[in-house]
Amino acid sequence: MNRKVILVVDDDPAFVFATEKAIEKIWPHCMVEHAEEGREAIELIRRENKPDLILLDFYMPGISGLDILKEIRKNDKTRYVPVVVHTASSRGSDLKAAYDAGANSYLNKNLDFISFTEELNAVLHYWLDVNRSVADAA
Repeated sequence: MNRKVILVVDDDPAFVFATEKAIEKIWPHCMVEHAEEGREAIELIRRENKPDLILLDFYMPGISGLDILKEIRKNDKTRYVPVVVHTASSRGSDLKAAYDAGANSYLNKNLDFISFTEELNAVLHYWLDVNRSVADAA
């Protein structure tokens, strides 16, 4: 079985560190990659070995998470990669914009570490174990 790759796109080093630690704890068989800005994320997503799951911050400097998501969805090679948007925003308009742009799920960054780890575990279990995507069928 190939090692699953999770791309974390976030400009907050503390959040990235916590996310990497949570993934190491609950999904040690996954490889975590990180992009701290939009252009870097788009380059990593477009390469031959694209990630199995993308955790995407909604608010990023430069190219926003929403624009990154739109770029992912309009590219034939990446349109089916699951994207979980994570943000500290609780605005309904942000949630709607993320889903309208093609987000597969939405994760709240404002949780304590234990609650965040539990939610992240559920998200990873679904998108990496349970779900069978069009990309898997190719």
